Amino acid sequence: MNKLGILAAVLCLPLAWAQQEKQTPRVGVGVIERKLGLNEALEMALKNNLEIEVDRTLVATAQQSLRGAYGAFDFVLRFQPGWERRNTPTSSVLAAANGIIAERFFNQNAYFLQKLPFAGTSVHVDFLNGRQSTNNPFVGLNPFVTSQLVLGFTQPLLRGREMDRDRSEIKIRSKQIGISEIDLKLRVIDVATRVLYSYWDLVGARQDVTVKSAFVDWAREQLARNKRMIDAGTLAPVELSAAEAELERRLDTYYASVGRVTEVENALKTLLAGSRQEEIWNDILVPTDERAPETGVADDVKSGMQTALAERPELRQLVLRRETNDIQKALADNDRKPTVNLVANYVNSGLAGTVNPNDNPFSASNVALYQRINQLSQAQGLPPLVGGSFGGTVPPQFIGGYGQTLSGLFGGNYQSVQVGLQLDWNPRNRTAEANLAQAAIAERRIKLLQTQAEQAIEAQVRNSLQAIQTARQRIVAAEASAQAAKEKMESETRLFQTGESTNFLVLTRQNEYADSLNRVVVARSDLNKAIARLQQSLGTILDTYRLRVQ
Repeated sequence: MNKLGILAAVLCLPLAWAQQEKQTPRVGVGVIERKLGLNEALEMALKNNLEIEVDRTLVATAQQSLRGAYGAFDFVLRFQPGWERRNTPTSSVLAAANGIIAERFFNQNAYFLQKLPFAGTSVHVDFLNGRQSTNNPFVGLNPFVTSQLVLGFTQPLLRGREMDRDRSEIKIRSKQIGISEIDLKLRVIDVATRVLYSYWDLVGARQDVTVKSAFVDWAREQLARNKRMIDAGTLAPVELSAAEAELERRLDTYYASVGRVTEVENALKTLLAGSRQEEIWNDILVPTDERAPETGVADDVKSGMQTALAERPELRQLVLRRETNDIQKALADNDRKPTVNLVANYVNSGLAGTVNPNDNPFSASNVALYQRINQLSQAQGLPPLVGGSFGGTVPPQFIGGYGQTLSGLFGGNYQSVQVGLQLDWNPRNRTAEANLAQAAIAERRIKLLQTQAEQAIEAQVRNSLQAIQTARQRIVAAEASAQAAKEKMESETRLFQTGESTNFLVLTRQNEYADSLNRVVVARSDLNKAIARLQQSLGTILDTYRLRVQ
């Protein structure tokens, strides 16, 4: 028998499968058969698998985390109204005759704060408004309103100019999105590999049931043959028990094989289904592919390693981790510098209010004196004296309400300019030194992890190539063994029918043939899984099956 005949013996026994299936119902599945190709199974897993969906949420979380990091550069609008009643004791009769300076404040301040996403620059605009009343007799305006418009600017010159925590956080979280996307890709590769394993396990389990079913049929044929020969008197009755015992043993292995189909089928459904309510759980899965495609499979270790080093996502992930560590290292080095900030403010001011109707104490104390002098001057025919006011009068541009205050704020000549430096120096700065040392340690650790990963990839590629070669050799040997075992079984059966052999030898030859067929099934399944393992080791499994991670 040629190899094609051996393969047909393994794969082409649907009738026996169907008959035994009716006698051995499986738990949880109906009668609907769902034909499932390998690519269809992979696409279903990519669409529905819950593990992949969980990792997709991690990518979305990383994206929102980056969006949150940009929030450090969102402007802030602040409104701060407030009322204050202040009674201050004083010993000066000039400030308050009763020893209490009574003041009332009502403030309505607005602020605009903005940090710019470059060079660490920050700006602010403050619009300050206050209304104040007091019992101080020397205040010319009571109550009065003040306004200030402050334009502020801060520019780091050393620490924080090239790098600060907010900008480094944005860069780090950008890298973390790439890391999470690679984690998702690794999850997809892992799930795809497990789908391939489960798919080939299901193919092998169904083929094993086919072999076991044929195995049972051979035992039944031998039992029927023994009964006929016993009835004809050409065989001892004791051989009937031996044939019956062998039939029951083979039924036992067949039932175990059917149970194995259910287990591997449920494992595959777990990878394909999006929930326990999907219809696929009630269907019988019938794989339509019997051989794994060998596209994208390397022929030797050297070409395989070249492909793996270029394609494996783990290595690209380590590159992103190294770049992330470089950002943290740059931040720690920047934090070692002293803080030197250029600070500038431009201030416009406005003032207006109601003239204080009360005389100040100095003017009031001279009223009686002026009256007496004017009486004497009138008796002598002299003109009266006009009483003076201590300190002069309030300038007219300050008399008015809030509108007059704004007029002075934007149209007056009340500007102030402030320019200066802010210097902070921490001579020890152990935090920055420790962070820089940790970044250096992390850099060394990443290099070691890269070397370790490359070494592991080397072993995986070598083992996968060896597994493929071994599986191919096993297939050749198993098919040759099955061919020889079949010939021996058929020869032994003919000898038994002519009385030149025994029931024991026939059953033995059947067991040998069945064992050889099982080894063909196992070897082919191992080859399919070895190809999947190599595709995973090379990082080409997604390209081979044209899968895209979204």
